[in-house]
Amino acid sequence: MHQVSKKLVFVSLALGFSLALHGEGREPVAAVEQKPHPCHVDGVRDEVLCATYVVWEDRDRKTGRKIGLNIVILPALGKDRAPDAIFALHGGPGAAATDLAPGLSQTRAWRAVRDIVLIDQRGTGRSNPLDCDSYRDPPDLQRVVSEMFSPDSVKACRARLEKVADLRLYTTTLGMDDVDEVRQWLGYRQVDVYGGSYGTLAAQVYLRRHESSVRTVVLASVVPVDELIPLHHAWAGQRAVDIIFDKCRADTACNAAYPNLRGEFKSVLATVAKGVDVEIHFEGRSARVRPSLLGFTESLRHSLYYDDGRSLPKMIHEAAHGNLAPLIERGVTAKLGLDRILSMGMNLSVTCSENIPFIDDATLARETQGTFIGDLRVVAQRRACKEWVRGPIPEDMHQLVHSQVPVLLLSGARDSVTPPEFAERVARELPNSLHVVFPEASHGNWGACGPRIVGAFFESGTLQGLDVSCASQQRPTQFVIDQGARQ
Repeated sequence: MHQVSKKLVFVSLALGFSLALHGEGREPVAAVEQKPHPCHVDGVRDEVLCATYVVWEDRDRKTGRKIGLNIVILPALGKDRAPDAIFALHGGPGAAATDLAPGLSQTRAWRAVRDIVLIDQRGTGRSNPLDCDSYRDPPDLQRVVSEMFSPDSVKACRARLEKVADLRLYTTTLGMDDVDEVRQWLGYRQVDVYGGSYGTLAAQVYLRRHESSVRTVVLASVVPVDELIPLHHAWAGQRAVDIIFDKCRADTACNAAYPNLRGEFKSVLATVAKGVDVEIHFEGRSARVRPSLLGFTESLRHSLYYDDGRSLPKMIHEAAHGNLAPLIERGVTAKLGLDRILSMGMNLSVTCSENIPFIDDATLARETQGTFIGDLRVVAQRRACKEWVRGPIPEDMHQLVHSQVPVLLLSGARDSVTPPEFAERVARELPNSLHVVFPEASHGNWGACGPRIVGAFFESGTLQGLDVSCASQQRPTQFVIDQGARQ
Protein backbone atom coordinates (compact mmCIF):
# COMPACT_ATOMS: atom_id res chain seq x y z
CA MET A 1 0.00 0.00 0.00
CA HIS A 2 1.22 3.51 -0.73
CA GLN A 3 2.59 5.27 2.33
CA VAL A 4 0.35 8.29 2.82
CA SER A 5 0.28 10.90 5.53
CA LYS A 6 -1.67 13.93 6.83
CA LYS A 7 -4.87 14.87 7.03
CA LEU A 8 -16.63 12.18 6.84
CA VAL A 9 -20.44 15.33 7.93
CA PHE A 10 -22.81 12.52 6.76
CA VAL A 11 -23.73 14.01 2.73
CA SER A 12 -26.02 14.55 0.27
CA LEU A 13 -27.59 11.51 -1.25
CA ALA A 14 -27.59 9.69 2.06
CA LEU A 15 -24.02 9.81 3.12
CA GLY A 16 -25.32 12.50 5.44
CA PHE A 17 -22.63 15.11 4.80
CA SER A 18 -22.92 18.75 3.85
CA LEU A 19 -23.72 19.07 0.17
CA ALA A 20 -20.90 20.14 -2.13
CA LEU A 21 -22.18 21.24 -5.52
CA HIS A 22 -20.01 20.90 -8.58
CA GLY A 23 -19.98 23.24 -11.51
CA GLU A 24 -21.48 22.10 -14.79
CA GLY A 25 -19.07 20.58 -17.27
CA ARG A 26 -16.01 19.82 -15.18
CA GLU A 27 -13.05 18.87 -17.32
CA PRO A 28 -12.31 15.14 -17.34
CA VAL A 29 -8.90 13.99 -16.24
CA ALA A 30 -6.70 12.81 -19.08
CA ALA A 31 -6.39 9.08 -19.70
CA VAL A 32 -2.86 9.14 -18.38
CA GLU A 33 -1.86 7.29 -15.20
CA GLN A 34 -0.72 9.44 -12.28
CA LYS A 35 0.42 7.83 -9.06
CA PRO A 36 -0.91 9.32 -5.80
CA HIS A 37 0.72 12.70 -5.27
CA PRO A 38 0.15 15.63 -2.87
CA CYS A 39 -2.56 18.05 -3.94
CA HIS A 40 -5.26 20.39 -2.70
CA VAL A 41 -8.95 20.08 -3.55
CA ASP A 42 -11.75 22.59 -3.15
CA GLY A 43 -13.34 22.61 0.29
CA VAL A 44 -10.54 20.69 2.01
CA ARG A 45 -8.14 22.77 4.04
CA ASP A 46 -5.31 20.26 4.31
CA GLU A 47 -3.17 18.56 1.73
CA VAL A 48 -4.53 15.29 0.35
CA LEU A 49 -3.48 12.92 -2.43
CA CYS A 50 -4.71 12.92 -6.02
CA ALA A 51 -4.30 10.20 -8.61
CA THR A 52 -5.52 9.09 -12.01
CA TYR A 53 -5.96 5.49 -13.07
CA VAL A 54 -6.68 4.47 -16.65
CA VAL A 55 -9.25 1.82 -17.62
CA TRP A 56 -10.67 0.52 -20.86
CA GLU A 57 -14.09 1.97 -21.53
CA ASP A 58 -14.95 -1.45 -23.00
CA ARG A 59 -13.65 -3.67 -20.22
CA ASP A 60 -14.51 -6.93 -22.00
CA ARG A 61 -12.97 -6.27 -25.40
CA LYS A 62 -10.12 -4.08 -24.14
CA THR A 63 -10.07 -2.13 -27.37
CA GLY A 64 -11.05 1.38 -28.35
CA ARG A 65 -11.32 4.27 -25.91
CA LYS A 66 -9.51 4.51 -22.58
CA ILE A 67 -10.78 6.76 -19.81
CA GLY A 68 -9.11 8.26 -16.78
CA LEU A 69 -10.62 7.69 -13.33
CA ASN A 70 -10.29 10.68 -11.02
CA ILE A 71 -9.19 9.69 -7.50
CA VAL A 72 -8.79 11.63 -4.25
CA ILE A 73 -7.30 9.96 -1.18
CA LEU A 74 -7.80 11.43 2.31
CA PRO A 75 -4.79 9.97 4.11
CA ALA A 76 -5.04 8.38 7.54
CA LEU A 77 -4.07 10.78 10.31
CA GLY A 78 -2.16 8.45 12.60
CA LYS A 79 1.20 6.75 12.23
CA ASP A 80 -0.16 3.25 12.82
CA ARG A 81 -2.23 2.73 9.70
CA ALA A 82 -4.64 -0.11 9.17
CA PRO A 83 -4.07 -2.14 5.99
CA ASP A 84 -7.69 -1.62 4.90
CA ALA A 85 -9.08 1.64 3.54
CA ILE A 86 -12.58 3.11 3.39
CA PHE A 87 -13.93 3.30 -0.15
CA ALA A 88 -16.92 5.69 -0.28
CA LEU A 89 -19.46 5.39 -3.11
CA HIS A 90 -21.77 8.31 -3.89
CA GLY A 91 -25.42 8.32 -4.92
CA GLY A 92 -27.62 9.30 -7.80
CA PRO A 93 -26.74 7.48 -9.96
CA GLY A 94 -24.50 10.21 -11.30
CA ALA A 95 -22.86 11.86 -8.28
CA ALA A 96 -19.08 12.11 -8.03
CA ALA A 97 -17.41 10.46 -5.05
CA THR A 98 -14.73 13.16 -4.90
CA ASP A 99 -17.47 15.71 -4.12
CA LEU A 100 -17.59 14.04 -0.70
CA ALA A 101 -14.05 15.10 0.14
CA PRO A 102 -14.95 18.31 2.03
CA GLY A 103 -17.36 16.53 4.35
CA LEU A 104 -15.38 13.32 4.77
CA SER A 105 -12.20 15.21 5.56
CA GLN A 106 -13.83 16.56 8.74
CA THR A 107 -14.75 13.24 10.33
CA ARG A 108 -11.41 12.61 11.90
CA ALA A 109 -12.35 9.46 13.79
CA TRP A 110 -12.82 7.54 10.55
CA ARG A 111 -9.37 8.65 9.44
CA ALA A 112 -7.50 7.90 12.62
CA VAL A 113 -5.91 4.78 11.11
CA ARG A 114 -7.58 4.44 7.69
CA ASP A 115 -7.27 6.17 4.36
CA ILE A 116 -10.50 7.23 2.70
CA VAL A 117 -10.46 6.64 -1.05
CA LEU A 118 -12.84 8.52 -3.35
CA ILE A 119 -13.08 7.35 -6.95
CA ASP A 120 -15.30 9.19 -9.40
CA GLN A 121 -17.26 6.32 -10.94
CA ARG A 122 -17.01 6.25 -14.72
CA GLY A 123 -19.35 8.85 -16.17
CA THR A 124 -19.27 11.10 -13.09
CA GLY A 125 -17.14 13.94 -11.72
CA ARG A 126 -13.95 14.07 -13.75
CA SER A 127 -14.04 10.42 -14.89
CA ASN A 128 -15.28 11.12 -18.44
CA PRO A 129 -18.40 12.82 -17.03
CA LEU A 130 -21.68 12.34 -18.86
CA ASP A 131 -23.13 15.73 -17.97
CA CYS A 132 -26.37 17.04 -19.47
CA ASP A 133 -27.35 20.71 -19.35
CA SER A 134 -30.95 20.02 -18.37
CA TYR A 135 -32.05 23.50 -17.31
CA ARG A 136 -29.31 25.81 -18.65
CA ASP A 137 -27.22 28.23 -16.60
CA PRO A 138 -28.68 30.31 -15.06
CA PRO A 139 -31.53 27.83 -14.82
CA ASP A 140 -34.71 28.38 -16.79
CA LEU A 141 -37.10 28.31 -13.85
CA GLN A 142 -40.13 27.52 -16.00
CA ARG A 143 -38.36 24.42 -17.29
CA VAL A 144 -37.38 23.46 -13.75
CA VAL A 145 -40.98 23.49 -12.51
CA SER A 146 -42.52 21.91 -15.59
CA GLU A 147 -40.06 19.51 -17.21
CA MET A 148 -38.26 16.31 -16.29
CA PHE A 149 -36.27 14.34 -18.84
CA SER A 150 -37.47 16.50 -21.71
CA PRO A 151 -37.09 14.34 -24.88
CA ASP A 152 -35.51 17.23 -26.80
CA SER A 153 -32.89 17.88 -24.12
CA VAL A 154 -32.23 14.14 -23.75
CA LYS A 155 -31.70 13.75 -27.51
CA ALA A 156 -29.38 16.76 -27.58
CA CYS A 157 -27.38 15.42 -24.65
CA ARG A 158 -27.05 11.99 -26.24
CA ALA A 159 -25.84 13.49 -29.52
CA ARG A 160 -23.17 15.50 -27.71
CA LEU A 161 -22.00 12.72 -25.39
CA GLU A 162 -21.79 10.02 -28.06
CA LYS A 163 -18.79 11.92 -29.44
CA VAL A 164 -16.83 11.16 -26.26
CA ALA A 165 -18.40 7.99 -24.84
CA ASP A 166 -20.06 4.70 -25.70
CA LEU A 167 -23.13 5.30 -23.55
CA ARG A 168 -23.87 1.56 -23.24
CA LEU A 169 -20.74 1.12 -21.13
CA TYR A 170 -21.52 3.22 -18.03
CA THR A 171 -23.43 0.69 -15.97
CA THR A 172 -23.02 -0.16 -12.29
CA THR A 173 -21.21 -3.46 -12.87
CA LEU A 174 -18.54 -1.92 -15.07
CA GLY A 175 -18.07 0.91 -12.59
CA MET A 176 -17.57 -1.48 -9.69
CA ASP A 177 -15.07 -3.58 -11.63
CA ASP A 178 -13.17 -0.33 -12.22
CA VAL A 179 -13.19 0.31 -8.47
CA ASP A 180 -11.70 -3.09 -7.70
CA GLU A 181 -8.99 -2.54 -10.29
CA VAL A 182 -8.11 0.72 -8.54
CA ARG A 183 -8.06 -1.11 -5.18
CA GLN A 184 -5.47 -3.51 -6.54
CA TRP A 185 -3.43 -0.71 -8.09
CA LEU A 186 -3.34 1.21 -4.79
CA GLY A 187 -2.25 -1.94 -2.93
CA TYR A 188 -5.13 -2.48 -0.49
CA ARG A 189 -5.85 -6.16 0.14
CA GLN A 190 -9.26 -5.38 1.62
CA VAL A 191 -11.51 -2.35 1.88
CA ASP A 192 -14.40 -1.08 3.99
CA VAL A 193 -17.13 -0.09 1.55
CA TYR A 194 -19.42 2.83 2.40
CA GLY A 195 -22.32 3.52 0.05
CA GLY A 196 -25.11 6.06 0.26
CA SER A 197 -28.39 5.89 -1.70
CA TYR A 198 -27.54 4.56 -5.21
CA GLY A 199 -24.06 4.03 -3.74
CA THR A 200 -25.59 1.26 -1.62
CA LEU A 201 -26.70 -0.54 -4.77
CA ALA A 202 -23.22 -0.11 -6.20
CA ALA A 203 -21.75 -1.41 -2.94
CA GLN A 204 -23.91 -4.55 -3.16
CA VAL A 205 -22.74 -5.13 -6.73
CA TYR A 206 -19.16 -4.70 -5.57
CA LEU A 207 -19.72 -7.11 -2.69
CA ARG A 208 -21.18 -9.74 -5.01
CA ARG A 209 -18.37 -9.50 -7.55
CA HIS A 210 -15.39 -8.90 -5.23
CA GLU A 211 -16.39 -10.35 -1.87
CA SER A 212 -12.88 -11.47 -0.92
CA SER A 213 -11.74 -7.84 -1.16
CA VAL A 214 -14.32 -6.61 1.38
CA ARG A 215 -13.76 -6.37 5.14
CA THR A 216 -17.00 -4.54 6.08
CA VAL A 217 -19.87 -2.77 4.34
CA VAL A 218 -22.06 0.17 5.36
CA LEU A 219 -25.26 0.75 3.40
CA ALA A 220 -26.81 4.13 4.23
CA SER A 221 -30.32 4.71 2.81
CA VAL A 222 -30.53 1.40 1.05
CA VAL A 223 -31.46 0.64 -2.56
CA PRO A 224 -31.91 -3.12 -3.14
CA VAL A 225 -30.36 -4.50 -6.32
CA ASP A 226 -33.78 -5.88 -7.24
CA GLU A 227 -35.38 -2.42 -6.97
CA LEU A 228 -36.41 -1.04 -10.37
CA ILE A 229 -35.60 2.66 -10.06
CA PRO A 230 -37.81 4.79 -10.07
CA LEU A 231 -40.78 2.41 -9.74
CA HIS A 232 -41.33 3.01 -6.02
CA HIS A 233 -40.50 6.72 -5.85
CA ALA A 234 -44.23 7.47 -5.85
CA TRP A 235 -44.97 5.01 -3.05
CA ALA A 236 -42.01 6.19 -0.95
CA GLY A 237 -42.97 9.84 -1.44
CA GLN A 238 -46.58 9.14 -0.43
CA ARG A 239 -45.39 7.18 2.60
CA ALA A 240 -43.16 10.06 3.73
CA VAL A 241 -45.93 12.64 3.39
CA ASP A 242 -48.40 10.39 5.22
CA ILE A 243 -45.98 10.04 8.14
CA ILE A 244 -45.64 13.82 8.42
CA PHE A 245 -49.41 14.25 8.25
CA ASP A 246 -49.89 11.61 10.96
CA LYS A 247 -47.28 13.28 13.17
CA CYS A 248 -49.01 16.62 12.73
CA ARG A 249 -52.37 15.11 13.62
CA ALA A 250 -50.87 13.62 16.79
CA ASP A 251 -49.30 16.97 17.73
CA THR A 252 -51.83 19.14 19.56
CA ALA A 253 -50.58 22.49 18.29
CA CYS A 254 -50.03 21.30 14.71
CA ASN A 255 -53.43 19.63 14.51
CA ALA A 256 -55.13 22.73 15.93
CA ALA A 257 -53.48 24.94 13.32
CA TYR A 258 -53.90 22.55 10.39
CA PRO A 259 -56.82 20.21 11.12
CA ASN A 260 -57.58 19.52 7.46
CA LEU A 261 -54.05 18.95 6.20
CA ARG A 262 -54.82 16.03 3.88
CA GLY A 263 -57.75 17.87 2.36
CA GLU A 264 -55.65 20.98 1.83
CA PHE A 265 -52.92 18.90 0.16
CA LYS A 266 -55.48 17.44 -2.26
CA SER A 267 -56.72 20.93 -3.07
CA VAL A 268 -53.18 22.13 -3.81
CA LEU A 269 -52.59 19.19 -6.15
CA ALA A 270 -55.90 19.93 -7.90
CA THR A 271 -54.92 23.59 -8.31
CA VAL A 272 -51.58 22.68 -9.87
CA ALA A 273 -53.18 20.06 -12.13
CA LYS A 274 -55.70 22.65 -13.34
CA GLY A 275 -52.95 25.21 -13.98
CA VAL A 276 -51.79 28.12 -11.86
CA ASP A 277 -49.26 30.92 -12.36
CA VAL A 278 -46.98 31.62 -9.38
CA GLU A 279 -44.41 34.36 -8.80
CA ILE A 280 -41.26 32.77 -7.30
CA HIS A 281 -37.85 34.02 -6.24
CA PHE A 282 -34.66 32.00 -6.62
CA GLU A 283 -31.01 33.03 -6.24
CA GLY A 284 -31.79 36.72 -6.58
CA ARG A 285 -34.09 36.30 -9.58
CA SER A 286 -37.85 36.45 -9.92
CA ALA A 287 -39.98 34.58 -12.41
CA ARG A 288 -43.63 33.91 -13.04
CA VAL A 289 -43.96 30.17 -13.60
CA ARG A 290 -46.68 27.59 -14.19
CA PRO A 291 -45.66 24.25 -12.62
CA SER A 292 -46.71 20.98 -14.17
CA LEU A 293 -48.09 18.29 -11.88
CA LEU A 294 -44.97 16.16 -12.52
CA GLY A 295 -42.63 19.06 -11.83
CA PHE A 296 -44.49 20.02 -8.67
CA THR A 297 -44.82 16.54 -7.17
CA GLU A 298 -41.26 15.48 -7.94
CA SER A 299 -39.87 18.74 -6.54
CA LEU A 300 -41.91 18.22 -3.38
CA ARG A 301 -40.59 14.68 -3.00
CA HIS A 302 -37.02 15.88 -3.55
CA SER A 303 -37.47 18.57 -0.89
CA LEU A 304 -38.23 15.86 1.68
CA TYR A 305 -34.88 14.07 1.19
CA TYR A 306 -33.08 15.92 3.99
CA ASP A 307 -35.76 18.14 5.45
CA ASP A 308 -37.32 16.97 8.72
CA GLY A 309 -40.81 17.94 7.55
CA ARG A 310 -41.30 20.50 10.28
CA SER A 311 -42.46 23.27 7.93
CA LEU A 312 -44.37 21.16 5.41
CA PRO A 313 -47.80 21.47 7.10
CA LYS A 314 -47.45 25.25 7.25
CA MET A 315 -46.43 25.52 3.58
CA ILE A 316 -49.27 23.24 2.45
CA HIS A 317 -51.73 25.32 4.48
CA GLU A 318 -50.41 28.53 2.90
CA ALA A 319 -50.54 26.98 -0.57
CA ALA A 320 -54.14 25.88 -0.05
CA HIS A 321 -55.00 29.51 0.72
CA GLY A 322 -53.31 30.87 -2.39
CA ASN A 323 -49.61 31.25 -1.51
CA LEU A 324 -47.87 28.45 -3.41
CA ALA A 325 -44.55 30.27 -3.74
CA PRO A 326 -42.79 28.92 -0.59
CA LEU A 327 -43.63 25.31 -1.48
CA ILE A 328 -42.51 25.71 -5.09
CA GLU A 329 -39.35 27.63 -4.18
CA ARG A 330 -38.29 24.91 -1.77
CA GLY A 331 -38.90 22.31 -4.46
CA VAL A 332 -36.88 24.28 -7.02
CA THR A 333 -33.97 24.52 -4.59
CA ALA A 334 -34.05 20.78 -3.92
CA LYS A 335 -34.47 19.79 -7.57
CA LEU A 336 -31.64 22.01 -8.81
CA GLY A 337 -29.47 20.90 -5.90
CA LEU A 338 -29.72 17.32 -7.14
CA ASP A 339 -29.35 18.29 -10.79
CA ARG A 340 -26.14 20.13 -10.05
CA ILE A 341 -24.44 17.19 -8.41
CA LEU A 342 -25.58 14.53 -10.89
CA SER A 343 -24.17 13.64 -14.28
CA MET A 344 -27.57 12.95 -15.82
CA GLY A 345 -26.16 11.11 -18.82
CA MET A 346 -24.65 8.54 -16.49
CA ASN A 347 -27.97 8.40 -14.61
CA LEU A 348 -29.74 7.55 -17.86
CA SER A 349 -27.12 5.00 -18.91
CA VAL A 350 -27.68 3.17 -15.62
CA THR A 351 -31.44 3.40 -15.33
CA CYS A 352 -32.18 2.82 -19.02
CA SER A 353 -30.13 -0.37 -18.88
CA GLU A 354 -30.78 -1.74 -15.41
CA ASN A 355 -34.27 -0.57 -14.44
CA ILE A 356 -36.71 0.97 -16.90
CA PRO A 357 -36.83 -1.98 -19.37
CA PHE A 358 -38.06 -4.27 -16.58
CA ILE A 359 -41.06 -2.16 -15.47
CA ASP A 360 -44.21 -3.42 -17.19
CA ASP A 361 -47.50 -1.53 -17.39
CA ALA A 362 -49.37 -3.74 -14.95
CA THR A 363 -46.66 -3.43 -12.29
CA LEU A 364 -46.46 0.32 -12.81
CA ALA A 365 -50.21 0.76 -12.36
CA ARG A 366 -50.30 -1.43 -9.26
CA GLU A 367 -47.28 0.09 -7.50
CA THR A 368 -48.21 3.75 -8.07
CA GLN A 369 -51.95 3.53 -7.44
CA GLY A 370 -53.24 5.93 -4.78
CA THR A 371 -50.06 8.06 -4.63
CA PHE A 372 -49.87 11.81 -5.23
CA ILE A 373 -47.18 11.30 -7.90
CA GLY A 374 -48.86 8.38 -9.65
CA ASP A 375 -47.07 7.03 -12.71
CA LEU A 376 -45.82 10.46 -13.85
CA ARG A 377 -42.15 9.98 -12.95
CA VAL A 378 -41.80 6.52 -14.48
CA VAL A 379 -43.61 7.58 -17.65
CA ALA A 380 -41.25 10.55 -18.02
CA GLN A 381 -38.18 8.39 -17.52
CA ARG A 382 -39.49 5.77 -19.96
CA ARG A 383 -39.87 8.52 -22.54
CA ALA A 384 -36.28 9.62 -21.92
CA CYS A 385 -34.97 6.06 -22.26
CA LYS A 386 -36.51 5.81 -25.72
CA GLU A 387 -34.04 8.54 -26.69
CA TRP A 388 -31.07 6.90 -24.91
CA VAL A 389 -29.26 3.57 -25.22
CA ARG A 390 -29.43 0.27 -23.37
CA GLY A 391 -26.28 -1.46 -22.23
CA PRO A 392 -25.75 -5.11 -21.25
CA ILE A 393 -26.14 -6.17 -17.60
CA PRO A 394 -25.34 -9.45 -15.81
CA GLU A 395 -28.05 -12.09 -15.47
CA ASP A 396 -27.86 -11.84 -11.67
CA MET A 397 -28.22 -8.04 -11.60
CA HIS A 398 -31.63 -8.18 -9.89
CA GLN A 399 -30.88 -11.03 -7.49
CA LEU A 400 -30.37 -9.97 -3.88
CA VAL A 401 -26.78 -10.36 -2.69
CA HIS A 402 -25.99 -13.11 -0.18
CA SER A 403 -22.83 -12.68 1.91
CA GLN A 404 -21.40 -13.42 5.35
CA VAL A 405 -19.41 -10.16 5.36
CA PRO A 406 -20.46 -7.85 8.25
CA VAL A 407 -22.94 -5.30 6.88
CA LEU A 408 -24.39 -2.31 8.73
CA LEU A 409 -27.58 -0.87 7.21
CA LEU A 410 -28.90 2.61 8.11
CA SER A 411 -32.38 3.93 7.32
CA GLY A 412 -34.46 7.01 8.05
CA ALA A 413 -37.99 6.15 9.13
CA ARG A 414 -39.40 8.95 6.96
CA ASP A 415 -37.17 8.52 3.91
CA SER A 416 -38.99 9.71 0.79
CA VAL A 417 -36.95 7.59 -1.63
CA THR A 418 -35.29 4.66 0.23
CA PRO A 419 -37.61 3.71 3.13
CA PRO A 420 -36.64 1.17 5.82
CA GLU A 421 -38.54 -1.59 4.01
CA PHE A 422 -35.82 -1.55 1.35
CA ALA A 423 -33.08 -2.23 3.89
CA GLU A 424 -35.12 -5.00 5.51
CA ARG A 425 -35.37 -6.73 2.13
CA VAL A 426 -31.62 -6.53 1.59
CA ALA A 427 -30.81 -7.66 5.14
CA ARG A 428 -32.71 -10.92 4.71
CA GLU A 429 -29.87 -12.20 2.51
CA LEU A 430 -27.14 -10.87 4.82
CA PRO A 431 -27.06 -13.07 7.94
CA ASN A 432 -24.20 -11.07 9.47
CA SER A 433 -26.01 -7.72 9.30
CA LEU A 434 -27.62 -5.10 11.53
CA HIS A 435 -30.31 -2.65 10.43
CA VAL A 436 -30.53 0.63 12.36
CA VAL A 437 -33.56 2.87 11.82
CA PHE A 438 -33.42 6.56 12.79
CA PRO A 439 -37.00 7.41 13.86
CA GLU A 440 -36.94 11.11 12.89
CA ALA A 441 -34.69 10.95 9.84
CA SER A 442 -35.27 10.99 6.12
CA HIS A 443 -32.62 10.40 3.47
CA GLY A 444 -29.50 10.58 5.61
CA ASN A 445 -30.06 13.41 8.10
CA TRP A 446 -29.15 11.46 11.24
CA GLY A 447 -26.85 14.01 12.82
CA ALA A 448 -23.65 13.06 14.65
CA CYS A 449 -25.05 9.68 15.68
CA GLY A 450 -24.66 8.06 12.26
CA PRO A 451 -20.95 8.83 11.80
CA ARG A 452 -20.31 7.71 15.39
CA ILE A 453 -21.92 4.31 14.83
CA VAL A 454 -20.18 3.85 11.48
CA GLY A 455 -16.81 4.86 12.90
CA ALA A 456 -17.10 2.32 15.72
CA PHE A 457 -18.09 -0.37 13.20
CA PHE A 458 -15.11 0.35 10.96
CA GLU A 459 -12.83 0.31 13.99
CA SER A 460 -14.00 -3.05 15.35
CA GLY A 461 -14.87 -4.75 12.08
CA THR A 462 -17.75 -6.53 13.80
CA LEU A 463 -21.39 -5.87 14.65
CA GLN A 464 -21.05 -7.64 17.98
CA GLY A 465 -21.45 -5.17 20.84
CA LEU A 466 -21.95 -2.19 18.51
CA ASP A 467 -23.66 0.61 20.44
CA VAL A 468 -26.46 2.06 18.30
CA SER A 469 -28.53 3.53 21.13
CA CYS A 470 -28.05 7.12 19.98
CA ALA A 471 -30.25 6.42 16.94
CA SER A 472 -33.34 6.13 19.09
CA GLN A 473 -32.56 9.40 20.86
CA GLN A 474 -33.36 11.71 17.95
CA ARG A 475 -35.52 14.65 19.00
CA PRO A 476 -39.13 14.51 17.77
CA THR A 477 -40.18 16.86 14.99
CA GLN A 478 -41.10 20.34 16.24
CA PHE A 479 -43.59 21.66 13.70
CA VAL A 480 -43.57 25.27 12.54
CA ILE A 481 -46.92 26.76 13.49
CA ASP A 482 -48.42 29.82 11.84
CA GLN A 483 -50.18 31.53 14.71
CA GLY A 484 -52.54 33.20 12.28
CA ALA A 485 -53.40 30.01 10.42
CA ARG A 486 -56.91 30.03 8.99
CA GLN A 487 -58.94 26.98 9.79
